[in-house]
Amino acid sequence: MPTNSTVVSKSPWYASMPTKVPLHLFAFLGLFFLLAGASEPASAANAERDDYFWQALTHTQYIAEGKQGPVVYLFLDPNCPYCHKLYDQLQEKVAKGKLRLRVVVVGFLSPSSHAKAAAILSAADPRAALAKNESGFAIRDGRPEGGIAPADPTLVAKEAGILHRNFAFLEGKESLLDSVPPGVVTVPLLVYRSQGQEHYLVNLPTEEQWQEILDAK
Repeated sequence: MPTNSTVVSKSPWYASMPTKVPLHLFAFLGLFFLLAGASEPASAANAERDDYFWQALTHTQYIAEGKQGPVVYLFLDPNCPYCHKLYDQLQEKVAKGKLRLRVVVVGFLSPSSHAKAAAILSAADPRAALAKNESGFAIRDGRPEGGIAPADPTLVAKEAGILHRNFAFLEGKESLLDSVPPGVVTVPLLVYRSQGQEHYLVNLPTEEQWQEILDAK
């Protein structure tokens, strides 16, 4: 499969990250490069299950943007640097009316992820809260962090059910991707339909993959 090394080299925004990066982040980045270019359709054996998964996604509490073009789901953790990068790329497509984005927020990547995800989902305007998180994304104390403040424990408890359900949709998707080790839950994850099949993309799309996404039906 093609790698996305050219995409990464065009956007060396992470080059300014401090040298003392937590070990968990090194593991995350290593997994990302291991998965570079991984985009796989559902197999025939899984087609019925994935059609059900696609339909089930329409009933999640996603954050919707855009009114034209094919539907694309993005699983996003508020503290995920590649989710942030992909979110920005998707915003350009949404602004041009090329796709409809549905963001499914999860919170598991780092200690503050769960509370930040709860803050986004519990906001009066979740779309604006998500935009605030992404516009304020930065490296703080050696860690990638979204710009929104974590929710207090009361709000976290209130949104716990939704966050658990969102994570349940994400968990297990590695079984559909030969390049993802069993039991590994990874973000970002894009889900879209093309030629009557569900496709799963676990990284920043290549130009060829972008074209497939934008042409999806």
